[in-house]
Amino acid sequence: MHPHSPLARDNAWSDQYQVSHAVMAGIVSGTDHMHALKTLVVDAQKLHWAAPASLVRGCLENMATAFWILHPRSRSERVTRTLQWYMQNAKDQHKAIYPLGITDYKPQDQRVAKILAVAEKHPGLDVKAVKGGYFSTAVVTYADGLADPGGLGVLFPWQLCSGFAHGRPWAPLSFSEREERETDSPNVVGIRFTSDMTRVLYLVMAAMNLTQAVLRTYQERARPLY
Repeated sequence: MHPHSPLARDNAWSDQYQVSHAVMAGIVSGTDHMHALKTLVVDAQKLHWAAPASLVRGCLENMATAFWILHPRSRSERVTRTLQWYMQNAKDQHKAIYPLGITDYKPQDQRVAKILAVAEKHPGLDVKAVKGGYFSTAVVTYADGLADPGGLGVLFPWQLCSGFAHGRPWAPLSFSEREERETDSPNVVGIRFTSDMTRVLYLVMAAMNLTQAVLRTYQERARPLY
């Protein structure tokens, strides 16, 4: 990252909640999910019917978040979205850790106050949006319209992968190879779901298209404008 790049200036605005750190968290996590999928399918030669979709979902959601933060032309918007990301992290941490009763756990109000203090330094930042955090569906929908126009999309692959991750029957019924079998009950049909490389590659290509869009946008923000 060049010291005179837009991203470096974003970091100066958002310090100590740097934009580049939030973006790289998404890129690294998304890449890790895809590497795990490669290890499972290519190296171990194991083609599960649901697990690949869960791993692709992890990539799509993380990369969509990185794209959502990086994409706006406005520094104020990029920093606002970064602080939303940190705020959501603080909220999620509190929900998970507070009930454990850890004695030296830092109060949630302190973390929130530090994030809001950064937001209030610059008049152009949307403090109300920062307080609200963000939602994955909105982030993925944003990326769907801008990161891969005319391609495989982001929203539908993410929804499909989420269906598999949550065990929703609509996803395999719509997407998987299936074999119907008779059962002892006249009102129940047994179904054996399987997958194949064509189906997995559709999901992988959607994730790769989004990843490429994120990396292009990162490179644009990480170099000087002139």
